[in-house]
Amino acid sequence: MSKKYVILLMIVVLLSLTLSSCFLVDLFKTDLDRAIDTVKSDVLPQLLSKTPNASYLCVRAESVVASGTIIMPDFVQASANDSNSSIIVERMVAKGDSYFFLLDLEPGAFYAHPVQYILVPKSGATPTVMSAKWLPRIGGIIPQEFNNKLPSNNLIIQSNVKMTTLPGTLLVYNFIPLDIRENEGIIIVQGLMPDENLYDETENSYLQVINFFLAYKAARYPGVVVVHWLTGSNANTILTEMNSMASAYSVVTIYIIAHGDVNYIRLGGVGFYASQFVNVINNHPSTKFNFFLGSCHGGSFIDNLNALPNVRLVLTAAKSNESAWPDWDTYGSSTDYNSYDVGSEWTSSLFERAKSILENSTKWQLVNNYANTYKIPITSALFYQAHYGALGLNSTYGFTSNLDLCNRVGKETPQIYKSW
Repeated sequence: MSKKYVILLMIVVLLSLTLSSCFLVDLFKTDLDRAIDTVKSDVLPQLLSKTPNASYLCVRAESVVASGTIIMPDFVQASANDSNSSIIVERMVAKGDSYFFLLDLEPGAFYAHPVQYILVPKSGATPTVMSAKWLPRIGGIIPQEFNNKLPSNNLIIQSNVKMTTLPGTLLVYNFIPLDIRENEGIIIVQGLMPDENLYDETENSYLQVINFFLAYKAARYPGVVVVHWLTGSNANTILTEMNSMASAYSVVTIYIIAHGDVNYIRLGGVGFYASQFVNVINNHPSTKFNFFLGSCHGGSFIDNLNALPNVRLVLTAAKSNESAWPDWDTYGSSTDYNSYDVGSEWTSSLFERAKSILENSTKWQLVNNYANTYKIPITSALFYQAHYGALGLNSTYGFTSNLDLCNRVGKETPQIYKSW
């Protein structure tokens, strides 16, 4: 037997073994394995090519989606008497038993933000893809695995981002005596229901703000201050509460944290539009308002509120085209400067800087001087300075470190409107 023939025979044998092993591996793959292969090799490359620089996380649902199941975004419309309530919500239907995959294009953010629903039939038929901005309701229920801040590793199909967070702590406040003569009403709203994504983080922000404003009230004199807070289903009484406060106090400050979209927020399971807040504020022209919004796309509310002559200060966690973010201690290779914080990155940064001002007599006097110069409410002056301080842009007050990790990594850009 010639040497050339032996080499050729060996090549044939090796090819046969390779093909056989590939066949055997494929033979023992489950339908789920094949669906995952399809997503990774066919679907994701197409979808990610449209946003090549995006962070992403693709995670699968634990359970098979039964044939005929309806899948639709977790969008809640506003009341029937609102002019925007006729929005048509797109949906998809499982044609045969299928596997569901969620491609999150801003993993870890509040909603609404870009996601893709991917439905792969067990039969091997062509996958179906739908663009959305909210978590999916599959047969009317959001799978719990999609509601976790960080999904289980065994459900992650593919990702290009690493995020971690450690247990933090609520801040303790010990403010100096504050000579404030204004009468002010303060409303604090946590809009999420217990079964919604990032509920714990939102609740931490809400508690942090309650503690802050109760300490703010206790340190103030001789003006009258009342602090009301709304959570759960009570959050959807916000407009009634605003009317009541504005009728009784010369200054009303409102803090809201919730899921939201452009000109829209969801409070206690009910959708509200920016125009509804505009109407209430417009009805109380003698009351001065501060409005703080920790929702995705919150900057869009500035476009509505900045035309009102009695709105003094509007702060939002993000631009109108950006998401808002919960607390992260590391994002990629960046580390948070105040890793002990909890809640949302924007809220914890803003209120930590306000705390630093109210615990320091020199900084507090600077705020007083600023408020007197521009003839604005003291709370407006305080949070105007705290806004820039949170971003490390207020060297006058000694604030040069950006506490908002999500701003540092380019994920959110806190916005401000002032009337003076």
